[in-house]
Amino acid sequence: MGHVHRASALILGSMISSFAASADAQEPPLRRILLTTGGVGYFEHEATVTGDATLSLDVRLDQVSDVLKSIVVFDEQGRMGRASLAGREPLSEIFRDLPFTIDDLGSPASLLRALRGSVVRLSVHGTVIEGRIITVTEETTSLGEGQGTIVRHRITLLGATGMRQALLEAADAIEIVDPNLRGQVEQALVAIAEHGASERRTITIQTLGQGERKVRIGYVVSAPLWKATYRLVLPNQGKTARIDGFAVLENMSGHDWVGVDLAVASGNPVTFRQALYEAYFVTRPEVPVEVFGRFLPPVDVGAVPSVVASEPEAYSRFFRAAPMGLSADESAVAEAPASSSIATEGATSVVFRFPEPVDLARGEAMLAPIISRELPAERVSVFRRDVDKTNPTASVRLLNDSETGLPPGALAIYEQQAADGQLEFVGDAQLGALPVGQDRLLGYAADLDVRVDHEEQFAQNITGAKIDRGVLVVRRVERRRTTYRIVGPMDEERTVIIEHPRIAGFDLKVGIEAGVLGDTPTHHRISRTVTAGQTVAMDVALERPIEQRYVIGSIGATELGVLMASTEIPEAVRVALTRVAELQRTVADRDQALKALETERQQIVTDQERLRKNLEASPAGSDLRTRYLEALASAEDRIVALDQQLVVARESVTTAKEELAGFIASLVL
Repeated sequence: MGHVHRASALILGSMISSFAASADAQEPPLRRILLTTGGVGYFEHEATVTGDATLSLDVRLDQVSDVLKSIVVFDEQGRMGRASLAGREPLSEIFRDLPFTIDDLGSPASLLRALRGSVVRLSVHGTVIEGRIITVTEETTSLGEGQGTIVRHRITLLGATGMRQALLEAADAIEIVDPNLRGQVEQALVAIAEHGASERRTITIQTLGQGERKVRIGYVVSAPLWKATYRLVLPNQGKTARIDGFAVLENMSGHDWVGVDLAVASGNPVTFRQALYEAYFVTRPEVPVEVFGRFLPPVDVGAVPSVVASEPEAYSRFFRAAPMGLSADESAVAEAPASSSIATEGATSVVFRFPEPVDLARGEAMLAPIISRELPAERVSVFRRDVDKTNPTASVRLLNDSETGLPPGALAIYEQQAADGQLEFVGDAQLGALPVGQDRLLGYAADLDVRVDHEEQFAQNITGAKIDRGVLVVRRVERRRTTYRIVGPMDEERTVIIEHPRIAGFDLKVGIEAGVLGDTPTHHRISRTVTAGQTVAMDVALERPIEQRYVIGSIGATELGVLMASTEIPEAVRVALTRVAELQRTVADRDQALKALETERQQIVTDQERLRKNLEASPAGSDLRTRYLEALASAEDRIVALDQQLVVARESVTTAKEELAGFIASLVL
């Protein structure tokens, strides 16, 4: 950016409500414009003044707030005086203290009704009637014979001789006798004449200085978004393409652009609106009047003064740089043909400045060149299965090796024929913002000469295991493999770029024959060269590690058998799992034997209940009773023996479980 040396950059100082600019105010011509992609434009006026001067800006009403927010004045040898403009609602202020409203000026009857009590003088058919207005009433009179009705107004005046009436429509003249009241009506009519039909405001700026000098006034207001559009010409052979860029501009500023220094900026600046040209009143709480008690403020002991720079010096330091980079300076700029703009890369935007002054009438649009250069380009076919399930998209891989970025825009793509050099339109593409050193894929048509099929497989494989304090940790890999079969064209080699969907947490694995170009937010990009007439297969795998934890004591026999059979598990772990399986079988066998003894004892107890019931029903001294008694004795002996066996069996089960638990707890592999 250029710098204004010894310039006093001055901000809009004080605003004074006024209805008209000074008679000697002149509007400086528009000299510089910078249109941005933030929906605003910077406009700069420049004028040569001598001594003290008054300048004015004619601003649309809807732009006044933006001007108040951003206006800046650059005076190389002077300083800014006072700036003024009419208030947001000047007519409202005029009518605030008047006995009538702007609507009352719509008709004589409305005005006279609002002036009720005032003295007026009417001349009706040569007769003069004077008095104070009592009423103005509306009368509807029929014209007869179906001709409709007519509305008239009857005024009643109170004069020296009493009340008199007259029809307003019959009066030849109506005079307001009070000169002050008549002056108020005239003042209101003048204000309406000056501002009633105007949707613009005039900002008057005073500059104070000596000698002849240049003064610049700049501001930022809303402007139509400028659009970038490109033409890309693909040669029949070679690795470069010709790109020509244009800016579509519209003049909706309300001023004709005559010989302006025009530039456009591509970036994403922060812009907002603020209603500075609106009157806001703070709502204050209402408190009761303090009747009793008195308040005595403390005595002021003074304050230590702050060190503050004088106003012109402070402004000079703050606004030392020229606005928006529109002035040429020692900064390096990208080379460009005379017909194109001069591009400058900034920290947050790229500025394209047109080398020649621009003329554009208000309300008109234009197409202006911004770039024209050769860029590295490669023809490729891009396959993305959510775009087309079988055919890739014919695309251009464009690399920006220039010194500045390219703004986003639409491209019309042409091919240059080898035979006669004629251009043939092949499709449209969309270019996103392209910073320096980056590339973009520009798809413009379906590539019907290439076909791509794909097949997917899913699997989980064990890659290892370890045991830590009774917990088996099994490491697996989840693999999602996609096999792409690419059928190339019959007459030429083709570079095919596969855009494979990304999945969070998965890593990309491809063969050495493929090249990984990088990742977009949603896809991996893998390239593969296919020779003429060749069909190739390319595997693309997404893998992620999975770690599963098992409490060894809770692993079932079937799952334990699967783990022991896996060759991916270390030998020491498999030996330990085998021992665990043996101990689990011992526990199961002993537990089964214990359950068999418990079942037998329960069965004998049930039989004893049956024998006791039968014994009660049998006759005393009978052979049947004797048999039941012998059976009961035998059953009791068996229960005694089973109880002894159950004690031993339970101890055996407990010992086996303790041995299993101890072995598991001791495992660290």
